[in-house]
Amino acid sequence: MTNPLSAPRRTTARGVRGATALAATLLVAAPLAGTASPAAAADGQNAPIIDKSKVYESDADIDKAMEGWAKVEASESVMGYPKGVDRDNPVSLPDVMPKYDPTKALADAKAAAKKFAEDKYTPKWVGESAKQLADSTITDPETSQNTNDDNIATAMSEKNPASSYCEGRHPDGSQNSAETNPCVFVGVLDDRPGSKYPKLGTGGGIAGGGKKIYTVSGQVTDEKSATTVWSVGGKFTPKVTSTPANGGAGGEIGGEIGFTYSYSSTSLNRVTGTQEDKYETEFPADKKGSLQGRRDGAYYVGYLFVQYQAVPGAPGTGPEKEHIKAVPARVYVQSPQSSTPVTYFKYQEPALQ
Repeated sequence: MTNPLSAPRRTTARGVRGATALAATLLVAAPLAGTASPAAAADGQNAPIIDKSKVYESDADIDKAMEGWAKVEASESVMGYPKGVDRDNPVSLPDVMPKYDPTKALADAKAAAKKFAEDKYTPKWVGESAKQLADSTITDPETSQNTNDDNIATAMSEKNPASSYCEGRHPDGSQNSAETNPCVFVGVLDDRPGSKYPKLGTGGGIAGGGKKIYTVSGQVTDEKSATTVWSVGGKFTPKVTSTPANGGAGGEIGGEIGFTYSYSSTSLNRVTGTQEDKYETEFPADKKGSLQGRRDGAYYVGYLFVQYQAVPGAPGTGPEKEHIKAVPARVYVQSPQSSTPVTYFKYQEPALQ
């Protein structure tokens, strides 16, 4: 794997270690028109700072600019059950296997879990849990048929969705003492069009030239994690409004309501401030102009690995047996270099002749 994997956690008898909500609702400005994310620059990234007046004239130019401050890796890992799982277009095992073999993916996950367990900053009880996965003798995981085929059965009569099991919940809804179970997503960059820096709907364009003032902001909600050391991701709800410089129709721009994303296991960036910005934009008469939003991340296809213990037969018929299940999944992961979910660009294209 290109990036180390934050470890999953095994259910133990240890007490809960002060689980708290990681963050509440915040307002964050998305950088505009080729300006590097302020948060990324403040975090010491070597992102180029480009003149705000720059107007982009092709998707290729925008993609190149995004690589400067929101680079995405060829492979990624997400600790626990990831946010941003694409359930609207679930992937199946035949979709994923040609791109990422499950045995190779499991080996990558185990190696990353070992690295995490040995990290001096990893809490001891979490590191012990990660070591259990790293030391597993299973090399060929059981595979599910698709993203929604994810029930984890620790007994014959149990049906517990992976999203619930990974948070340490039993089929009856009760919580285990560790508030988590060993789960991790590993994936490779999806090569389908639109997977890298997906576009965000920002309304119609301006034909025939003119000025508009755009106000860009967005509400970012960090999802509460199961434990204080498990930061999974958040949800971004964009808000873009436009005001014509010379009067006329304006108002809030429609488009995507929002999207959910996961943090990379290697990400140290989090949304930490609030801001709202206004920008005046002018396009010449022979161009069609618009404001284009791009997400600061990409989709990855791979597997959610879930480790669990189950009795082979009816309860009481024998000792528990270790299982590792691989659930095919497509997950949106924010770039570890960026701490803003979206970047906006002034975009123009020549009018058709």
